[in-house]
Amino acid sequence: GHSLTDGEGEPERFVEAAIEKGFVGLGFSEHMPLPPRYAYPASPEWAILKKNFDGYVETIRKLQETYRADLSILVGIEAEYLPDEEAYLSGFLDEYAFDYVVGSVHFVAGIGFDYSQEFYDQAVEACGSYEGLAVEYYRTVRGLLAMGVTDVLGHLDLIDIFSPKSISGPQVREAEDETLEAAKRANAILDVNARGLIKPVQRVYPRVELLRRACELKIPATLGDDSHAPDQVGAHLEHSVAAMRAAGYTSIEALLLKDDRVVRQALPL
Repeated sequence: GHSLTDGEGEPERFVEAAIEKGFVGLGFSEHMPLPPRYAYPASPEWAILKKNFDGYVETIRKLQETYRADLSILVGIEAEYLPDEEAYLSGFLDEYAFDYVVGSVHFVAGIGFDYSQEFYDQAVEACGSYEGLAVEYYRTVRGLLAMGVTDVLGHLDLIDIFSPKSISGPQVREAEDETLEAAKRANAILDVNARGLIKPVQRVYPRVELLRRACELKIPATLGDDSHAPDQVGAHLEHSVAAMRAAGYTSIEALLLKDDRVVRQALPL
């Protein structure tokens, strides 16, 4: 769940919604404050983002204790990989004792491609083509995985968000396969993310065909609603479950708090 940077609603409302819907676990993965030169338009100053993030961690830790008997709550982060800011990312992660890290990429050629169609088109132009954009995106994702900090790999084919159709071609296929192999080596869990259903791409991330290739490689996957408000908790997860089943998965890989440590547990779909 996201409740801070681009979300809304008190974190406790997310927890209540998860309990009401029968969840056994809920992970909060707030966005990492970006280095100032990578800030999105209209983003608050870095010092404000950092202060708010500190408050987020403190709040979720308290909820973790308050609801320990009712729900396994994890304090996480959605970490942004920027090739020229690896030291920043490492330092930020070292500052906190996160229960888990969602690793993701939203910037290619220094452009936040998921922010708007305009920004996406700029990224396509910078990379020379849709195919060039996808190849560079997956190269960046592999850079993230090589750092060894990713527990969950977020919305793997986000690069399709504003494309007229899923980007394909021999070079893209090769880049995807290399990235799946990197995810397997990194022991990362794939995020099967339902938020694409309310975006221009209008489908689950990753698409079933890509998810099927991940399943063939025995890369574990988990469910992510990417909720940005309490009423979005669990939204569209039935589509994520359907995508996983269509890809050949029979279980999800859950991260749960057991005896004050995070464990990975396969749960039947």
